[in-house]
Amino acid sequence: MDPSIRRSLRYSSRGYTVDPPALFHPYILVGAGEMLTPAFVKKYEITHVINCATEADSPSWFKEQFPDKYFCINAVDSLHANIMKWYPEFKATLKYCLQQTDSRKVFVHCQCGINRSAFLALMYVCDVFKFPFASTELSVLRQRPCMMTNTSFRQQVFNALSKDV
Repeated sequence: MDPSIRRSLRYSSRGYTVDPPALFHPYILVGAGEMLTPAFVKKYEITHVINCATEADSPSWFKEQFPDKYFCINAVDSLHANIMKWYPEFKATLKYCLQQTDSRKVFVHCQCGINRSAFLALMYVCDVFKFPFASTELSVLRQRPCMMTNTSFRQQVFNALSKDV
């Protein structure tokens, strides 16, 4: 994606608490942990949750009420971290969630719904469903402009997908 388009979309962001969640796939929704309220779960028909951050970054009510439908990956958001380190666990977990007979929509989040959850979900839909990287990135940034600010994660996902071609 042209950097000027990415920059323009980023400027349209109203912040991670205001930007809506992004639909990466009809069954995969990405946003901030604090979005996870009973009303949000009902509105978006969330049946499973994958927290890509720490336990402290997710409201405890969902895990307490649905312990078999809540998963925590514990990824780290840093320019020095390799997001691909957590991808195998994320991929297996999301696949498991999507295959459950009661699965409607999986909510993937991290603390702010900006980097860890976004890049792991982007990698998944491009890897598993063969969504094109550039148009998928553009689509989700139009929905949630605050996402994908970690340039190191972006390069790692792009490189990993380029190897698969």
